[in-house]
Order: sequence, then C-alpha cells, then structure tokens
Amino acid sequence: MDTISLSLKLRRLAAWLDGRCQPDSLVRKQFHGSPFGGCYVTIDPDRQGPFASANLNRVYLCGAEAGMDFDSVGRLIDLFKSEGVKRFFVWLSPGPNMDVVRRWIEGSGLSRIRRTGYPTLCRSQPSPLQFNTDLEIREVSVDEIDAARDRLGDTLWPEYARSAGSDGFFHYMAFDGGQPVAIAALCIFEDLGYLMAAATAESHRKRGAQQALIAKRVERAEQLGCSIMVSETLYMLEHSYRNLQRAGFAEAYEKEVYEWNA
Repeated sequence: MDTISLSLKLRRLAAWLDGRCQPDSLVRKQFHGSPFGGCYVTIDPDRQGPFASANLNRVYLCGAEAGMDFDSVGRLIDLFKSEGVKRFFVWLSPGPNMDVVRRWIEGSGLSRIRRTGYPTLCRSQPSPLQFNTDLEIREVSVDEIDAARDRLGDTLWPEYARSAGSDGFFHYMAFDGGQPVAIAALCIFEDLGYLMAAATAESHRKRGAQQALIAKRVERAEQLGCSIMVSETLYMLEHSYRNLQRAGFAEAYEKEVYEWNA
C-alpha cells in the first residue's frame, strides 16, 4: 500500500476510533471540498494541554486535498476560536502538494513540533514472532477489564476501557500471577489491524510484556485475514519503537504535527 492510501485510511480510522473510544462530548467534524478541503476535526475545550498526544483539539490533514487553499487554515483557526479553544494541533500526513500545505500552515502562524516525532509503522509480511516473558498473556473480557480498574490505576487507559465489548476490538492483558500489569488492544478496520492502547505498570517494565502483547495481537490480526498491521508511537518512546521494529514493523512515514496558540 502506498503512503498516501495508507494515510487516508488512517484518517478514516481516526474518525472511526473516536466514535468508539472517546466520550460523547468530543465534537467531531468531517469536511470534504471547499472551504476546508478534506479534513477531520475534533474539538474538546476541556482538553487543551500542551502535548499533542493528549490534546484532542486536532485537525487531520492528508496533504492539500481539493477545496483547500491558504484561507482554509485561517477558517480552521476561526472554528477553534469560536469554541473557546486556545491551543490546537494540525496532524499532517502524506498527501498531495505537501510543500504547498506546509507553507499555508506555517504562513498562518502554526509552528512544527520538533521535540519528538510521530512515526507510523507497518507490518505486512506474515512471520511467527518469538518473545521471552515470565508473564501470562491472554485476551480479557469486559468483566475482567472492569475488575482490573483499581489494580491497574492510571495504566488502564480510558480509550482501552471504553472500547471494551465493541465490535472489531480485542483486548489483552499481561498478568503476574493474578495481578494485571500491562494492557494492549487490537482493532480491525477494513483490511487493517491496528495495535493500540499499550501500557505497562512502571513496576513491571522490562519484563517483556509489550513484546508478548504485540505478538499476540499480530497473531490474531493474521488469523482474521488482515493484509497489513499498523501501530503509531513517538520517537521519544524508544522502548516502544524498538519493540515494534523487533516484531517486523517498519516505518512508513512520520506525521508532521503543528501547533497553534492564541
């Protein structure tokens, strides 16, 4: 799959996931053609934090699609201003006229985030994965996830819990005896398996939990006939990035993230 087709698919996936993993209060808008071009927008005035990964005020672009021009960026800024948002991020993935849309974004006062990068990694060649861990890795039910909330605390991501029981999702945990110590989920979208919501309790890191959870999810995605598997991380999360590479994932592209502040 070429990078533009992949980036368009992942933008559709982002909208699909938000409908299942985010609270109903999240404002979601999809635009096609003038005046914004093709883009997906989310707005949440209650989540305006300084870090792009946790701020849900976002514009997802795949290059400069038909109907977008320089004024489109200003209109997007006005849209967020009208909702009381003082910080949002543009997530730019591969698409047509990349140099042009970069000029429009930066010319409208947004600046690219340089403190880390946002790689998208893919795996398309089936092969068995090996891992070493003394933890038990297994798929878990909605009831098991509910029962683990207090024991996992902040390790249990809200998106992981909200998607439990939804069609197309598979949830896994790593256990030390009867104690849950790590989580990860897989969702199936079109022909793609998306590895998401991975976290390990700090006291149980470096025990192979995530490498094993990657292997379990890859195995399930292959059983379900997925032609490609995708995961996203940050360069600054070096252990996560290396785990994916060890499991046969290769970087397809890096999302460019731009910040706007009032």
